[in-house]
Amino acid sequence: MLELRSLYKKFQSSAGNGRMDLKDVSLSLQPNDFVTVIGSNGAGKSTLLNAIAGVFPVDSGQVVIDGQDVTYLPEYRRASVIGRVFQDPMQGTAGSMSIEENMAMALKRGLRRGLSKGVSAKDRDYFRQQLSSLGLGLEDRLLEPVKLLSGGQRQALALLMATLSKPKLLLLDEHTAALDPRTAQEIQELTCDIVRRGSLSVLMVTHNLRLALAVGTRTIMMHEGEIVLDVSDPERSEMTVSDLLERFHDAKGERLSDDRILLEVCTY
Repeated sequence: MLELRSLYKKFQSSAGNGRMDLKDVSLSLQPNDFVTVIGSNGAGKSTLLNAIAGVFPVDSGQVVIDGQDVTYLPEYRRASVIGRVFQDPMQGTAGSMSIEENMAMALKRGLRRGLSKGVSAKDRDYFRQQLSSLGLGLEDRLLEPVKLLSGGQRQALALLMATLSKPKLLLLDEHTAALDPRTAQEIQELTCDIVRRGSLSVLMVTHNLRLALAVGTRTIMMHEGEIVLDVSDPERSEMTVSDLLERFHDAKGERLSDDRILLEVCTY
């Protein structure tokens, strides 16, 4: 379903120096795979998602989605097969537009848009049906501006919008990190429910090692632009966070030192 073949990407710094943000990254996802992606800050996790989404061109390598080589397609051309939810709840929605208008745009993502009379009654019924599955009462607030929603409600809407057109691949970039713990848990549970009902293939970036092992079917760890660990169920289901950290040490000969990750381990 997703095939990454030897991706390389190097960004130049203001001083003229460059670092390899993606280094020979190869990865295959099958239909319905749910892969969690972990690693320290600067490991290349978000860069990987951006490369898949087409935010920037890779220096070399191939990105193949559902049998189609999309390596040289711009981001908007990939939008019909890729859904994405960002860390910031405001990034995936238009605050000044209504819930209905946001969902109408999401439904037509990646498609040609001609002149029309607006949202049809059929679409409006579909939006209400989809919103009711969230259990947040948003189906009765279709005409309200999105900016009036709470962070959790807005992120739930962004998640629904990202999957409304049934994408081939869903990219989740720390989509619960900006929420309070209770809301983050609710959004994560909602995520797993939407993924299961839609039979979606997923790449989910997270700093929470416990969560990375608890959800999905497979976990990869990135470090300095490379995938240094790739473990799937049933082996993964038997692993603890300590096991994961030890496997990293065995692979790289060093200890993980990212304070944010270690804090997540200690406080979860």
